[in-house]
Amino acid sequence: MTEIQEGELWGHKAAERAALGAKMSMPAWKTAIERTGITEGKSVLDLACGSGEFCAAATEAGARATGIDISKAMIALARQASTAEFHELPLGRLPWQDGTFDVVTAFNALFFAADPDEAFAEAVRVSKDYVVVCEWHPEHASDLLVVGRAVRGPGGRKGATLPEPHEKLTIDIPQEHPDEATMLRSFLSVGSYQRIIESEGEEKVAEKIRAAVEPFRTSDGAYRFSNKYLMSVFRKNDQAASIW
Repeated sequence: MTEIQEGELWGHKAAERAALGAKMSMPAWKTAIERTGITEGKSVLDLACGSGEFCAAATEAGARATGIDISKAMIALARQASTAEFHELPLGRLPWQDGTFDVVTAFNALFFAADPDEAFAEAVRVSKDYVVVCEWHPEHASDLLVVGRAVRGPGGRKGATLPEPHEKLTIDIPQEHPDEATMLRSFLSVGSYQRIIESEGEEKVAEKIRAAVEPFRTSDGAYRFSNKYLMSVFRKNDQAASIW
């Protein structure tokens, strides 16, 4: 599947995704802002920015933020919600000069690229100081991935081959939904679920989700999912880093 097709899938229910799932990554965004010193006067580029919430957070911290995403619907939402600059662009070759941005971020982004290694290399090229890559943690189970495998079957995306970072951090990314209806709306808005919905129908997919999330339902009818990201922070002034 091409990156453009992926963008179209994530755009199907972009507003639902933004409302119910996007801000789950807030703990990672806050950590990235703190660790890289995003503040007044800094410039930031967010790759595969989705509906633009990280760019909004960086702007609130005083930075000049720019986001790119291949989904037209996501970029439209981002432009409504933030004063940051947004472009409808794929991952890969970027239209900026070397060292344009103080910080470049990629939150669960690089595996969407046609060539994840090129996408990372471009992030490095246009960065002046920091590159932050955040992905599902490979060594800790995340409940949302457990549900995804149960619903969609086994599979995975190839990420970039990363060098040793300046810093590695494990970030807790909990997600909670107050009831079944909200939980279903959240899962059914995920781009990767749209392919199954198209082939099997939404109600059948919803039935699979209900069964898969049962272990995460609490006594009061809410749902709580525990997840972990691995954040890798790279620095251009780190003499030990071979990528620079």
